[in-house]
Amino acid sequence: MSAAVPLRKTAMPCCEPSDSTLLGLVEELLAKVRCVRRGEPVCLRIDPAASVYYVRLGSVKLVRYSQSGDEVIIDQYHAGSLFGSLSFCGWSLCCESIDREVAVAMEDSDILVTSFEALKKSISRYPQALFGLLEDYCRRLAVARLRIEGLVLHEAEERLARALLMMTVCQQPGQKGSVVLNAAVTHEELANLIGVTRPFVTRLMGQLRERGFLESLAAGQLLVHQDRIANAYS
Repeated sequence: MSAAVPLRKTAMPCCEPSDSTLLGLVEELLAKVRCVRRGEPVCLRIDPAASVYYVRLGSVKLVRYSQSGDEVIIDQYHAGSLFGSLSFCGWSLCCESIDREVAVAMEDSDILVTSFEALKKSISRYPQALFGLLEDYCRRLAVARLRIEGLVLHEAEERLARALLMMTVCQQPGQKGSVVLNAAVTHEELANLIGVTRPFVTRLMGQLRERGFLESLAAGQLLVHQDRIANAYS
């Protein structure tokens, strides 16, 4: 696998960020941009152990591999999300899990890279940006809760439909009706996300198409009919 494109540094303005969002904090004060192609690792060996990453463009999956080599998707990060932020937690169980996870670009992505210490210092200087960080955490906690609920309560077809719905909401927040997923997602990735096999996902995708919940487009993209899924599983 080829290495990610090296970092390029942007200007470091001495003025306050132009907005109070997390992007305003990270991009304007701490911007080191890493361009990563689909399938490439986001985190490099040259990165300090306590590095923090912000998805400015694209999407990233956090995966863990079983002893047999099977991939499981632990989390997904879309534009506007910060990851590597378990550095904020001193709990040993959280810190130990970091070394067992790999962040991989799901599509060509721009990643802003900084350090945990630099982020803390900047938040102390511009505390209004903390609201952006809290908003991102709340959004991810809500997604994690829905995934756990799905694994416990829902059959595989519903888990898949809800996972596709959640992907559209995360990729294109605020969009109503039918939405095209920005990144082409494979059946293997969907299987790893909902905890089933790839052949089973292929069968489930056929069932969802028959029910009118989604349509296949060119280049592996999907048109997801959000309202139909939401109404079916409300």
